[in-house]
Amino acid sequence: MLPPYQQAFVDTLDFVPPKEYLGYLFTTDSGYEFGGAYLVEADELLPFNAEYSANEHYPGYFLIGSDGAGEAFAIAKTTSNFVQTPFIGHDAETPAVVGRTWPEFLDYLQTEYC
Repeated sequence: MLPPYQQAFVDTLDFVPPKEYLGYLFTTDSGYEFGGAYLVEADELLPFNAEYSANEHYPGYFLIGSDGAGEAFAIAKTTSNFVQTPFIGHDAETPAVVGRTWPEFLDYLQTEYC
């Protein structure tokens, strides 16, 4: 069972993000920067997805950040894999899995962007 504030956030979504990611989101300082790459803070995630029309342009994905150079980080809604995909030119073939778990994704960010 999720804490009420996390459950309220999840209830606004059409999927359930990985629990470890949710735990990170609701820490006091959830903004992560890795070189030019960044992860969006909890209170900005829904506006971030709306700004990029994620439901239309990235069906099946929930945007969570950017590499700062034209690529988005997202969670695949059906598998909970963390992926990287272009902001422009995204299609079913472009997402690359960069972590099957939250720790794997963090390792990827540390290796590639720090």
